[in-house]
Amino acid sequence: MEMTGGKKKEKMGIEYIMKDGKVRMDPQMPERNGRSGSMGMIMDMQTREVIILMDMEGRKMFMRRPIPQPTTEQTAKVNQERPMSPPVATGRTEMIAGYKATEYRLTDSKGEIIELWLAKGLGSFMAFSGGNPMMGRGAPPPGWESFVRDGNFFPMRVVGHDTNGAESMRMEVTSVDKGPVSDSLFSTEGYSEFQMPDMGGMNPFKH
Repeated sequence: MEMTGGKKKEKMGIEYIMKDGKVRMDPQMPERNGRSGSMGMIMDMQTREVIILMDMEGRKMFMRRPIPQPTTEQTAKVNQERPMSPPVATGRTEMIAGYKATEYRLTDSKGEIIELWLAKGLGSFMAFSGGNPMMGRGAPPPGWESFVRDGNFFPMRVVGHDTNGAESMRMEVTSVDKGPVSDSLFSTEGYSEFQMPDMGGMNPFKH
């Protein structure tokens, strides 16, 4: 996938791997200030656990965090803070990365529009926009993610438009590879477990 957003409209590639109800996401992080590193995330909704994999200049570590079930109060708060219209099919279709995608649109109370291009046959989509996996906090996802998951769709393209109609974010699948996936991609083998200490605001990875 490719994601674009923010004021600078910077692009970030993401490898999204699915197998047996588990998902691994690996952002393609650019080298900054002469330092390299990578971070991956493994989500297992059956055990409701997320594993964060970190490789900081050769130091391979992982952390486990629970994925709490959203409470009724959290769901109500999200719906109240940003109410959205139900997704409406526009009748438009397009081939994206080899799959036929159907367009749906949602509008929030401010007039911002989310444009969804959804396909079948690629498994259930999981995302983490509703919570902070690093801190283990659970929160209900935005309405469009619930719609996608419950309908067993996969979003081939998601485009956000602000109240002026300008594009504010984009996520798009650029290629799909259906084939065997090694179990090792969902393993912590080769990584040592890291427990986040109370550093008083200090960065434990800083040399």
